[in-house]
Amino acid sequence: MNCELPGIKKKVVVVTGGASGMGREICEFIATLGAKIAVIDIIEQKGVETVKEIGGRGGEAFFTRGDVTNEAAIQGCMEKINAQFGGIDILVNNAGIATLVSFEEMTLEVWKRLVEVNLTGPYICTKAALPYLSVRGGAIIMISSGSSITGTGASAAYAASKGGLNSFVRALSRELAPKGIRVNGVAPRSIESELLTKIYSREYLDQMAREIPVGRMGTYDDIAHVVAFLASDLSSFISGETLLIDGGRTFGK
Repeated sequence: MNCELPGIKKKVVVVTGGASGMGREICEFIATLGAKIAVIDIIEQKGVETVKEIGGRGGEAFFTRGDVTNEAAIQGCMEKINAQFGGIDILVNNAGIATLVSFEEMTLEVWKRLVEVNLTGPYICTKAALPYLSVRGGAIIMISSGSSITGTGASAAYAASKGGLNSFVRALSRELAPKGIRVNGVAPRSIESELLTKIYSREYLDQMAREIPVGRMGTYDDIAHVVAFLASDLSSFISGETLLIDGGRTFGK
């Protein structure tokens, strides 16, 4: 797919958790718009494969290994990206984890781990990228979840961590606006992800699709397109928002 969005070409876009799944799709799509992609992930092999794939299509990409919960490591990643590309324009905080467990069975360790990766991770990455983003302004996009709005069962810790991320978006958008930095979130729901296909049967997913007003499950492409829009100049008057992307399922009944 070849298209253009104003304010994307030649920009440096950092994507955490960009080596696989939704993060990889975000990287690959935004690369087609002419952006320079920096992938941060803990899985080096997949990160290198993502960069190679983008390069093979004529794009420009760079991989650096980093754990979003390790402040020193992430600071090092941002330094490497700045040295490679000469700045950072857009940060996509995509890295996250999900665990489905009832509240009664949930341990404190599970709660802490979800909050550490899904909420503290974006804090660490944003803090580390901010000195570079502040130089010429830009955009920060947080990947939240529909669970932060609907409170899906067996996901109290996950929903809480993503709900905190939504509040982080609102507060940070006010604080960073004077620096020319917009902050927004994307909350995917009903996306046919690797996690859903592992948990649910094909029959159940087909039934879910029939309950969605637009008549289908969402795809990684759907999310990548919204992220690209929020990163572009087309969304220059949007900040502090978390967009629910679910085909109308949540409020369509």
